Amino acid sequence: MNYLLFLGLLASAITLRWIVARYPYSGYNKFPMFGDFEAQRHWMEITVNLPVSEWYQNSSSNNLTYWGLDYPLLTAYHSYICGWM
Repeated sequence: MNYLLFLGLLASAITLRWIVARYPYSGYNKFPMFGDFEAQRHWMEITVNLPVSEWYQNSSSNNLTYWGLDYPLLTAYHSYICGWM
C-alpha cells in the first residue's frame, strides 16, 4: 500500500511540474520589468539602500515607475528584513 501511495504522489508531482513548466514565467519577454521576482529584488534594494523617508517618493535614486514600492509600510519593512538576510 505504501508503495502505491508513493508512486501516486510521485506521478502527481511529476505531472504538476510538467504542467507548470509549459508556461512562461511572470514577466517573460517584458524587458526591463521582468516580473515578480525582479519586483521583490528591487524592493529589497530600495529598502536597504534608501532612508525610510524616500521609500515612497519619486527621485533620481528611486524611480517609482520601475517597480516602486506600492504596498503598505509593514510590507516594506519585510522587504528590508529580507534584504539584510
